[in-house]
Amino acid sequence: MTQAVLAAERIQSLDISLNDLPVGTLVRTPGDYNAFNLLPAYRAMNNPPVFSLSLRSADGGLRRDPKPIRRALPPFFANLLPEEKLREAMEKHHAASVRPGNDFDLLAALGGDLPGAVRALPSDGSPVVAGPEAQGRNTRFSLAGVQMKLSVMKNTGKQGGITLAVGDGQGQYIAKFPSLTHIGLSENEFALMALAEALGMEVPARELVDKTEFTGIPDEFTTQSTGKVLLVRRFDRGDGDTRVHIEDFAQVFGRYPSEKYNGGAYHNIGAALTSGVSFDSAIEFARRLALAAITGNGDMHLKNWSLLYPGDGRTPMLAPVYDMLSTIPYLPKDGLALSLAGEKSLQALTPERWRNFANRSRLPEGAVLTAVAETAAAVRDKWLVLPERDVVPAQVRARIDAHIDEMVPLLDP
Repeated sequence: MTQAVLAAERIQSLDISLNDLPVGTLVRTPGDYNAFNLLPAYRAMNNPPVFSLSLRSADGGLRRDPKPIRRALPPFFANLLPEEKLREAMEKHHAASVRPGNDFDLLAALGGDLPGAVRALPSDGSPVVAGPEAQGRNTRFSLAGVQMKLSVMKNTGKQGGITLAVGDGQGQYIAKFPSLTHIGLSENEFALMALAEALGMEVPARELVDKTEFTGIPDEFTTQSTGKVLLVRRFDRGDGDTRVHIEDFAQVFGRYPSEKYNGGAYHNIGAALTSGVSFDSAIEFARRLALAAITGNGDMHLKNWSLLYPGDGRTPMLAPVYDMLSTIPYLPKDGLALSLAGEKSLQALTPERWRNFANRSRLPEGAVLTAVAETAAAVRDKWLVLPERDVVPAQVRARIDAHIDEMVPLLDP
C-alpha cells in the first residue's frame, strides 16, 4: 500500500461537534460505507443547537439517523468540501493522507477548519498527516466552492501582510484569487457587493488587495492570473476563536453539491424562510433575488444562499449576502441558476412570474412585487453613481450597465 492509503485508512471514525458540543460520529465501515449517527446525549437535549435543518422533522424533533451511504458522505458533510479545481489543489496539498476523490479522507484532513462551527476530528485523537510541502505549518483549512480561495488572517505589527491561518479556525477572512478566464472577477464582485450594501442589504466587510501582500501561500493555490484579490470578512467567525454555525440550502434540503443547480427552486428557499425563519427574511430573500436578476447573476444556486445560527445556535437567520457578482459579462446568454416560477430566462421575469413565486413561497403577492420594484428603482438610482463601480474593467462594466438598463424597466414598469 502507498503511504497515502495507509495514512487515510488509519482514520476510521470522526467525532463531529458544533464548537465544543459533541453532536455525533461519522464512521467509515467495511465496504466503503459512511455512517453518521447523532449521539444519545445530543438527542436527549431539550431544544439542542441546530446541527442541520435536514435532520429536523416537521414537528421540530430529530429524525432517525440516515442510512449508511456507499462511497459518499451524507449530503451535509459533502457540502463542507471544496469542489473542482479548489478540491484538486486541496487533495494535492494533503496528498500524504488524502486519496483523490475520497470524501472521507478529505474531510478528515480539513475537519479542523470547516465552514461554520462544525468540527470533524479523528476519534482516536491522532493527527492528520500533511504533505511534505506542508510540514512545519498548519494548513487545515476548508472552504466549500470552486473558486481558488483560502482562509487567511491579517498580521499585526510592523511587518503586516496576509498569511494563511496558523491555527484551526483562526482565519478571519476569505481571500478569493483572480480568475485566469474571467477578467475582473474580483473587481466585479467587489462592486456588486458594494451595490448590495448601498441598497441596505447585510454585506460583510471587503477590500481589494494585491497578491504581493500575501506570504506563505502554497504553490497549489497560486495561479498566473492577474488582477486584485478580493478579501472578504468571514461572517462565520466571530471575535477570537468564536465560530458561528452556518449551513447552505443544499445542506438544508439534503442535496449533494452536484445537485446545487437542480435540487430545488427559488420558491423552495422562499417557503423555507417563510415557515422556518421569518416573513422579513423571506422578503429580504426576494430583494436579493431581484438584485441578482437585475445585475445578471446566473450563479445563485443552492450553495450561495445560507442560514446563520448566531448566539445559542437555536434560531436561524438569513446569512449576509455573498458571491454576489454579475456573470453576464462572461456568459451573455446566462440565466438564473434555479428556476423562478418555472422560468430561468432573466428577460422572462414578468410581474406574473413574481406573483407565482410569491404564492409558492407563501408570501403576499403585493409585498413581493413591491420589494422587487423598489429594488429595481434603487439599483437605477445608485449603480451609476457608486464609486466602487470604477474599479471594474471598462468592458465588463459596460456589459453590466447594458443588462441593468434592460432589466430595470422590466421589474419596475
